[in-house]
Amino acid sequence: MVKKYIIWTYVMFFVFLLVIGLTMFFLKSQLVVDILIVLSSWTSTFVFVTMFRKIYPQWNLWNFIKSQFRERIRISTVLCIVLIQFLLLIGSLLMTNKIWNVPVYEQFTASWTSLLILFGYNLILGPLGEELGWRGFVLNDLQKRFSPLKSAIIVGLAWGFWHTPLWLMSGYSGLQLVQYIIYFLCGIVAVSIIITAFYNLNHNLIIPIMIHQLFNYFLVIQVGNVLNILTVTSVIYLIVAIVLVLVNYKKCLLR
Repeated sequence: MVKKYIIWTYVMFFVFLLVIGLTMFFLKSQLVVDILIVLSSWTSTFVFVTMFRKIYPQWNLWNFIKSQFRERIRISTVLCIVLIQFLLLIGSLLMTNKIWNVPVYEQFTASWTSLLILFGYNLILGPLGEELGWRGFVLNDLQKRFSPLKSAIIVGLAWGFWHTPLWLMSGYSGLQLVQYIIYFLCGIVAVSIIITAFYNLNHNLIIPIMIHQLFNYFLVIQVGNVLNILTVTSVIYLIVAIVLVLVNYKKCLLR
């Protein structure tokens, strides 16, 4: 059922992108395009809801969704997540400053208004629309058969390649496109591993939503060369993911 879910998630996403392209060409309405872009990011949830009866015939959909947010989250877990990702942001800024000599104050989106708008928009665009399917279903199902680490890598790759059309629309080509794809995949697999480690501590979807949101948000509030920002951020997240695996973080990644 997981394979079928992933295939249909890919298919629906491609259909959404086709509709977006046609809308841009024929209607030329930015508002409609923006709405379609947000809806396209919810593809994994739409497919999950559509397939729900076949996946969990014994469950009621609303009760299942509530169950994914029922477990109590420890404050220490939340603080750890926020602290780690803030430190990763600082590390990214300092590395960019060191490697490309870009002052830290020039690496941020300028206004507080922009920061608030980007926070809300990115929350709706990705984390809220993706985690019910990728983590609530796919990760949990895979962990019944594989180790958390292997499950996290599988989800990360499936989740990463789901973005394939966006890679082709990035504007990069040749070696730059290859670099973009490699670092994008490294970053997204690393985030998947980090999500799995903390999600298995507190089995509540707020955890993956939070990690996903901070990863996306801290990327988009940085200004400058997108490829450089992605490269540095992905490397730092990958280092943290490897450390979590090596220390066998409370046995949440290896078994």
